[in-house]
Amino acid sequence: MKYIEQIKSVVLFLLVFLSLGLTFTIWNFTPTQLDPIDQPPAIDIAVGETKKIEQVVQPVKLLYHSEESAKGTVNEDEIDLFMNSMRQWPMSELNLQTDEATPAEMADIMHDPSRAVLYYPGAVPFPVFDTMMDISETNVPEATFNRMVVNWESAANGELVIYFINSESGRIYEGIVQMNDFAEFEEDILEPAEQYAPYITDPSLGIMPIYVPAEPVDSTSYIYLYEETPLEEYADGLFDGSAEPATNLIDGGYTDNTGAFLEKDSAIKGLNYVQSKAETADPAIPSELVFNTIGFINDHGGWTNEYHYFGMEPLNQEIEYRLFINNLPVFGSAVSTAIDVQWGMADGEEQVFRYDRPIYVLESTGRTVEKQQASGTAVLAALLRLEEEERDAVTEVMPGYELVRSSNDADRLMIVEPTWYFKMNGTWLELSNEVLGGGPFGLE
Repeated sequence: MKYIEQIKSVVLFLLVFLSLGLTFTIWNFTPTQLDPIDQPPAIDIAVGETKKIEQVVQPVKLLYHSEESAKGTVNEDEIDLFMNSMRQWPMSELNLQTDEATPAEMADIMHDPSRAVLYYPGAVPFPVFDTMMDISETNVPEATFNRMVVNWESAANGELVIYFINSESGRIYEGIVQMNDFAEFEEDILEPAEQYAPYITDPSLGIMPIYVPAEPVDSTSYIYLYEETPLEEYADGLFDGSAEPATNLIDGGYTDNTGAFLEKDSAIKGLNYVQSKAETADPAIPSELVFNTIGFINDHGGWTNEYHYFGMEPLNQEIEYRLFINNLPVFGSAVSTAIDVQWGMADGEEQVFRYDRPIYVLESTGRTVEKQQASGTAVLAALLRLEEEERDAVTEVMPGYELVRSSNDADRLMIVEPTWYFKMNGTWLELSNEVLGGGPFGLE
């Protein structure tokens, strides 16, 4: 028992020493790997989809010209067949051929035999086209075109000649594509085109030939369910989380501390966004107008339906993306059918001044109704009843759709009706059944 005190002292010493050692170890311990801490999910402010440029900037028509006839298509799959082949072409020697070609000179290039013509609804800047095609030029011009012509007369010698025509200004660029295998081009592209629908024209219409499909393209009306996207979803994307309810707007809306406001237009199922301090009269660089606008819409996932580039006004910094169904444009007098964006400058930076667009999303019901649509022959006959000055002012004719709200269920259903449209003096006009049946145009 005389050693008990000594044993207690030793045990106490060992415990103190062990405690100090553990404390030192804990203080100096660095783990080799830490289990990751779950991060909170990122807030998704995208309203719909994002799109690549080639999904938005697309031709609306493709024509093939031979000695005997013109054949063409507006079918997206058939146009994509040509476009996918074209994207593989290495193009070089892009040069300005002429600055002011006459209508007759442009018509010869476009409509001579052994030519294919891609029609774009608006002017396409070369830097935008360069993102979709292999152009070897280091200095791509800041110019635009709305017709692309492929001439394969010399293809047997391994060469395609490409013409880029701006039919409004008369400016023509020319490029060369080295064709390594013309037999493949002939088999994959030219032979299928022989089965395409015939296209017709009349020399009395327009200052350049205007080709239309001889037969109706689509005689079907389609019925769609529609649902409005809540305005606050657009507010989250457009205001970066800084939106506040605006109490002075009729249909409700949002604003922020910069003075911008977003409001709903219930009458046409659209919305309007305005940043008034960004208004400017400076013209835009066309390619930047396309790049900036697609980026702006992508930022909030604004491609809620199928919208395609339809035209621009660089002087006003304005651009349009129109609703498309079955690769045909959709118009509507009582319903919003296009995205319109206008840019400006504020605080030394380019900003959107005005943004108008549809607020609905369409979903097919699978229900259709067969309608009687006029033939291209009947359309040309109707347009030839215009006065000569008006006939000369027509620059394009195409089939499309009119979007209307269902009379039976206006809050849930919309209908697209097949309709013909023509472009005169820069404005698209509907060819009504009354006009096609011989009634008056009613043009002012």
